[in-house]
Amino acid sequence: MVKSDGSDKQHDTEVELVAREVFSSEKREDIWAIIIAVGIFFLSTAFPEQIHNFFTKVLFLF
Repeated sequence: MVKSDGSDKQHDTEVELVAREVFSSEKREDIWAIIIAVGIFFLSTAFPEQIHNFFTKVLFLF
């Protein structure tokens, strides 16, 4: 049998560290997307005509 020198264990921890960083970054992006969506929702309920005008006239490319 071949003895492992522990490099596999170190490699696993590095992979886990990178995976945690990636997933935390995606989670942060998701939270900001939800915050922006909720903000637009509240603005559109408070000022419906202005928001409609903004999205139809100002953002005409979308």
